[in-house]
Amino acid sequence: MAKRILLSALLWATCVSGVMAGTNLQLFYDFGSLNTACANQRTNRVTTTLELFYPDPWGSTFAFVDFDYNINPQDPNNTPFMAYTEIARCLNFWQKTKARDLSIQVEYNGGLGLYKDAVGDIRGYAINHAALVGLNYCLHTKDYKNIFNLELLYKYIVDDYNKTANQVPLQFTFVWGCDDFCTAPGLRFSGFLDIWGQRNATGQSFVFISEPQLWYNVGRWFKCPNLNIGTEIEFSYNFTGQGFMCNPCLGIKWCFD
Repeated sequence: MAKRILLSALLWATCVSGVMAGTNLQLFYDFGSLNTACANQRTNRVTTTLELFYPDPWGSTFAFVDFDYNINPQDPNNTPFMAYTEIARCLNFWQKTKARDLSIQVEYNGGLGLYKDAVGDIRGYAINHAALVGLNYCLHTKDYKNIFNLELLYKYIVDDYNKTANQVPLQFTFVWGCDDFCTAPGLRFSGFLDIWGQRNATGQSFVFISEPQLWYNVGRWFKCPNLNIGTEIEFSYNFTGQGFMCNPCLGIKWCFD
């Protein structure tokens, strides 16, 4: 599932005052198949992601919501089949001090989904509530075109499978964003990497997910700087399924601000 394209901008906003809010809408087609994805990430999947952030004198607020759609013509009644949201608040009351790059972060994750069982009945599943709190540290070049952020968060998951949802109740997150990547004007390389510990129905306790993205501002050629085209590759291990998964995607992004 797509995540955090604007998170680098969010964390930049905790370091710099006067930054305007930003919102974008992304549309991805997932080329994953049943051989590379788990059952609820089926073929013919389309994902929309709406992201936004708002900086203020006390920090920043970031949020996104994902919807997954099944566009298989043989299964028209199961679309959309997944919704997921995250909202994160960065607290920074010391933006004019030497510690301005360090913020306190609180976050909520959660969602739900649908799938068809072996006999064709529609059933549901939960993406359980998760609460996170910890620190993030934003590194950036002087011109802010390159942003790198590190987070270390305590993560509590309300788990259905047992009373100890987290084997290791910590999450490490790395977020990056690079404008004019490889000195190419209009090219942006961004993404995130999450690692955390979690018990689930199959007994896994180590989860990894990363979604690097490459965007090109194609609209710059015809006076429409809001329009971008690009790609995303979803790498994960023990995330919504057992073992390693790799799904390439193609997408478009519209930046409203």
